[in-house]
Amino acid sequence: MIHRAILCLVLLCPILAGCPSATAPPPAPAVIAPGYINAADQQMGQILAGARSFYVTIQTDSASGKVTLSATEKAAFNDFGMSLNLAETTYLAFHGGTATQAAAQAAVNVVQQKQSALPALAVTK
Repeated sequence: MIHRAILCLVLLCPILAGCPSATAPPPAPAVIAPGYINAADQQMGQILAGARSFYVTIQTDSASGKVTLSATEKAAFNDFGMSLNLAETTYLAFHGGTATQAAAQAAVNVVQQKQSALPALAVTK
């Protein structure tokens, strides 16, 4: 009888003590930088800032003669620049509440596609 009582206590102790939750705790919310509406707004803003920096660098290097663009490269680069201008306008409209997040994201996606499709730009002098 005593053996059964001890066995029952041994088996019931873990249950009485409680088991850890089987599900993981939810991830901590992403930190949103001041001025952004949400994580998507921040991500799109950062992507466009990087794309603009890339554009200005190539434009400046081309104008100064550091880089020479072929006619094909210039056409692709100009197309990328026009897409970037449109995406920035759409993004700012979204950020200001006059465009949808889906429209802004679609415009940003086009910029990313066009930037990645650019030929290995130019010959450095």
